[in-house]
Amino acid sequence: IYNTWPECEAQVKGFTGARYKKFPTETEAKEFIRVFGGGGSLASVRQFTTSATKRSLLPSENSGAADQSLSKKQRKAIVRESKPKPVLTMARYGKHSFQQDEDGYVQVYTDGSCEGNGRPDAAAGIGVYFDEGHALNTSKPVSGRATNNCGEIQAASEAIRRAREQGVERLAINTDSKFLIDATTQWMPGWKNRDWTLASGGPVKNKTDFMELDREMNTGKMSIKWNHVDAHSGILGNERADQLARRGSEMYREERRNTGRNRR
Repeated sequence: IYNTWPECEAQVKGFTGARYKKFPTETEAKEFIRVFGGGGSLASVRQFTTSATKRSLLPSENSGAADQSLSKKQRKAIVRESKPKPVLTMARYGKHSFQQDEDGYVQVYTDGSCEGNGRPDAAAGIGVYFDEGHALNTSKPVSGRATNNCGEIQAASEAIRRAREQGVERLAINTDSKFLIDATTQWMPGWKNRDWTLASGGPVKNKTDFMELDREMNTGKMSIKWNHVDAHSGILGNERADQLARRGSEMYREERRNTGRNRR
């Protein structure tokens, strides 16, 4: 809870799809958190004070100059966030709380980033996002080849591993990579039947990363479902995963500077 707009603005400005709500009193703000928890969605906001939703999301004539600085892009992101979405609840696994859908699937967003994809000096990273300020959010450089697809694959492996370590048995991986979803749901069974070769007889690109992902997917009894989300469209989880992945790319580049050579 922030008492002034500048304090709140510092937490949301520059983050596409950031969500926040204005309350007349601190008591009402605390009551909202008590009822819905810190991860309350915009659907929760509407349920709590339907008539105040638009006033809390868009600048009002009395909200001050800072409120008026919202860009058109931010306004559009807020409108997109207000569309009906699956109801999420909080559930505890291990030492952490997670958002899960009505079917009990814990929600995680993954992304890969690569600066200079395809070039010898490329730098790539992975991003894993569970929730705002979540202890298991991950940003790290890729291992092996620095490509965007390697980042996407390794990010999914990292998400599965971290969730499983907490006892999560159902995991929904939200990703903007159709390549990753097609590979895991359509192509991988055939690759495995042919000893990790393509139907043409050629080698599977990113074989090492896919084999690691396959091991993670088949360790334990975790049920995994894959959801495709549009990239850079104001979806908070996707935007955060992208930011984490970009930070991982920076870490990759920093490591290379420190060692004086490419990590490949």
